Amino acid sequence: MKKIVIVLFAFSLMAGGISVQAAYAGDCTKDTPIDQAGDWFATLGKKDVEKQAVLAQRKADRLTACAKRQAEKAAKEAQKAGNDLKKKMGF
Repeated sequence: MKKIVIVLFAFSLMAGGISVQAAYAGDCTKDTPIDQAGDWFATLGKKDVEKQAVLAQRKADRLTACAKRQAEKAAKEAQKAGNDLKKKMGF
């Protein structure tokens, strides 16, 4: 009985972690609280025009980095799928 409870507990933790990762992995446009805090420090003491320029640049940099990470992840998954297909075909 203890083993079943432990297995169910571990499975629920893994399933919960997967859904959280999937929810945050696909959306590059949302700012996290850490991003917002960094933006606040970056714009501290700046005038409106300069503040908007800094915020736009930081947002663009985050979007670029996120898109790059997603592209690298997709390339790795495609490579793995290709290797799995080769194994199934016997090459």
